[in-house]
Amino acid sequence: MGSKLLDYFKQDELAASVWQGKYAQEGEETPDDMHKRLAKEFARVEENYFSGDCKENLKLLSKYGQKRKDLTEEKIYNLFKDFKYIIPQGSIMSQLGAKSIGSLSNCFVVGQPYDSYGGIMQKDQELVQLMKRRGGVGIDISTLRPEATTTSNAAKSSTGAISFMHRFSNSTREVAQNGRRGALMISIDVNHPDVLDFAKIKRDLTQVTGANISIKLNKEFMEAVESNSDYILRFPCDTQVRTNYNFTELEYNKLTTYSDKIYLKKVKAKELWDEIIKSAHGVAEPGLMFWDNMVEYSPDGVYEQFRQITTNPCSEIGMQEYDACRLIAVNLFSFIDSPFTQDAAFNYKKFYEINYEAMRLSDDLIDLEMNYITRILDKINSDPEPNEIKRVERDLWKKVYNTAKASRRTGLGITGLGDALAALNIKYDSDEGLVEIEKIMSKKMESELDCTIDLAILRGTFEGWDVETEAIPQSSGSLANFGVIGRNDFYNFISISFPEQWDRMIKHGRRNVSWSTVAPTGSL
Repeated sequence: MGSKLLDYFKQDELAASVWQGKYAQEGEETPDDMHKRLAKEFARVEENYFSGDCKENLKLLSKYGQKRKDLTEEKIYNLFKDFKYIIPQGSIMSQLGAKSIGSLSNCFVVGQPYDSYGGIMQKDQELVQLMKRRGGVGIDISTLRPEATTTSNAAKSSTGAISFMHRFSNSTREVAQNGRRGALMISIDVNHPDVLDFAKIKRDLTQVTGANISIKLNKEFMEAVESNSDYILRFPCDTQVRTNYNFTELEYNKLTTYSDKIYLKKVKAKELWDEIIKSAHGVAEPGLMFWDNMVEYSPDGVYEQFRQITTNPCSEIGMQEYDACRLIAVNLFSFIDSPFTQDAAFNYKKFYEINYEAMRLSDDLIDLEMNYITRILDKINSDPEPNEIKRVERDLWKKVYNTAKASRRTGLGITGLGDALAALNIKYDSDEGLVEIEKIMSKKMESELDCTIDLAILRGTFEGWDVETEAIPQSSGSLANFGVIGRNDFYNFISISFPEQWDRMIKHGRRNVSWSTVAPTGSL
């Protein structure tokens, strides 16, 4: 470790070793070299848009969009320099501009396995192929049949969805060896008949050690918990339980064949809930995903093709099958004027402008990732493996490419919130702190909305954007006047809290199907 690097980190050996081991490329002495590398790559994308930006349709842009200047390589570098304002997260810092063949995405979702050994093995290979390129993966096993149900193979009955958690976990641990990265989220629907075994599995600390696990809860189940009622688990998990069925005849906790392909199990909702909470309290898992709310409060929730299936390993973002998220964080501490003094104040104007530019860079990052996926595909095509072996990997990356191109999903978040509040002389857990956080996050949303709408005007919307999918006309046939009614709670929130952006969005659309998430910034 060189003295120049230690000087950069003010003799903090831990910070210096983390950067050198995880993010530095050959020949880079300090993060300043890295930031120049990143700025050069982002500037390459920005230059592709210079000719069209802020020329045509200028009057349609937001006020800041009309007056802002082009992002040059020098300007981008100054936003990154010293980690002061904008911090691209791990995969970007380690892979962007590097010689290695890797992905810029921090996290992926491979969806749900088809209920067959072939489907399970396909997902197992897909998650391994993504992890070896440095991405974390989410998979939902709600589609796998419950234990003891019939199969048409030599086994005659299934070992159940839970048994395959071990396969996915072990694959993740194998990929994580020797400096590679492996991270996995396994989720299951609370309706699944095997959900109790899922909830209890990590009480044995030797089980499923290569994955995080979470249960997707729904309103129907939570209402049954509150009323201390019986609840019908079912497979397939989206089966609509008929209200006229005589459930009193069902035995508790026994899987019952309702029809040729539908299975039911009656449980006491409160007892199941207590077991879930016992595990969550005792071993910190399973995590709880209030799934109805996650879909209802997400901009992608109204689009069938983009609706989330599960989350990434840290669970900060839900995504559809084969989508991925590239993460960027904005450092809130750097917007405090006169920190730790009586005059300390948050600079909302500067924050709006820099967060707007961070949102623009987030969209640029999608173009960069598509370029890097092309490199991955070229590498796969040139590999000596027979086509029949590398077919799954090649098809996987084509799906990831096409999904990124269609959704243009970004993940712009924050870091340094605790430090920022401290610098404002505000306690983290105080009412005053909540008020300040509300103001910060509101300004964050305002700038991101303005940017993604401006980008739609300049670069085009994400594929499939449709105003009638997001908003309800105020009167029949009046497509020009959508009032304040959104198709889900998220759009209602935008229409009420950000009316100016709402009006512009229903006219021009936006560039990204979703764009904001607060991810853990880890070693950053």
